[in-house]
Amino acid sequence: MLRTLVTLSVFTVTLFGQRSVPTEYMYHRVWVVVPLTGSGATGDPIRPMLLPLPSAASPQPTAGPPDLLGYQMQLSDDGKFALVEFVFHSPLAFHNFLAKAATSPSAGVAVPALQAISADGSNLRALAANTAVLKSVFESSVPGLKLFERGKTTPAEILLEFRKRKADYSFASGSVRPQ
Repeated sequence: MLRTLVTLSVFTVTLFGQRSVPTEYMYHRVWVVVPLTGSGATGDPIRPMLLPLPSAASPQPTAGPPDLLGYQMQLSDDGKFALVEFVFHSPLAFHNFLAKAATSPSAGVAVPALQAISADGSNLRALAANTAVLKSVFESSVPGLKLFERGKTTPAEILLEFRKRKADYSFASGSVRPQ
């Protein structure tokens, strides 16, 4: 009995030594400079270009988490662009989000044929190649649009680009907490 209590106390002490991961390092994060779209009418609100209409974002029963977990947006100083931080469940979810956005009629983007990707995203070369193609297609087709993925771009490069549009932009304004 005593041996069991000693063993249990040793292992419970080690549990308190673990720290949780800060939210800004969780999930797949993407920062975007994107033009605003929408007429401002009831069915067509003004929003960042890549965001789906609120009616299209209604919860639908799916097997897994949604592609887009959350976002935060700030308007540029001229009011024509949005500086957005998107949070995705995984790089595969980001790829799926870009593919859906590219096929929407309002995007005006011609997407070349993409490599097949397995449902679990296990073929990483095809996933990375497709994401790079979609990113370059969007950036070349939409004037002013810039996409930055965490880990592929430094925070200094993101801040430099964002401060071209909003002089006092900083990451200190908070990070998106997915719901």
